[in-house]
Amino acid sequence: MKRCFIIAGGDFDGFFDEICENDLVITADKGFRFAEKENIRIDYAIGDFDSTDRPDFKNIIALNPIKDFTDTVAAIRLAMEKGYKDIVIYGGLGGRESHTISNIKTLLHYKKKGVNISLKARGKEIFVIDSDFSYKFKGHDFYVSIFALDGEAILSIDGLAYELDCYKMSLDDSLGVSNQTKGSDFKISLETGYLLIIFEDFSI
Repeated sequence: MKRCFIIAGGDFDGFFDEICENDLVITADKGFRFAEKENIRIDYAIGDFDSTDRPDFKNIIALNPIKDFTDTVAAIRLAMEKGYKDIVIYGGLGGRESHTISNIKTLLHYKKKGVNISLKARGKEIFVIDSDFSYKFKGHDFYVSIFALDGEAILSIDGLAYELDCYKMSLDDSLGVSNQTKGSDFKISLETGYLLIIFEDFSI
């Protein structure tokens, strides 16, 4: 499965994936400097470059600073134009809280368009699901937080420390915070709605 990796301009604390031959790497604004420092292969650099100097790079797409979308969204649109629907964003968390919230809302917006996007950082991953989700245990336990998005969701949880059966989770419901894996696979069954899923290592 080919993926697009976007390096955005939020807090960047490392890159934790393997880039394969058919994968695409796009940097958004200051993300170019992060990728360059980590010796990450860059295919395209996009942004208005209002928070960093414009890089001397062949495949650069310079945007007008006066626009109605973020540099990260511009990178997502470019990935979609190139035929990618599985996207991992680094540097999309931390930094300005407004950008973090914007990026989380962006996950839902593009999930409705059939595009799977996750936000990753050290010991953390955030994504949205709209159907059943299964996780194969990889040898270490972590927190799993689950929140409803876009109205009520009906879900069941099997295999986490706290399980649920056909639970109606409202938009303002915080019951799903800080559940935990317990050394085994787990499954979230979703009857209706959208769920925001947050994986966090215990050390965070």
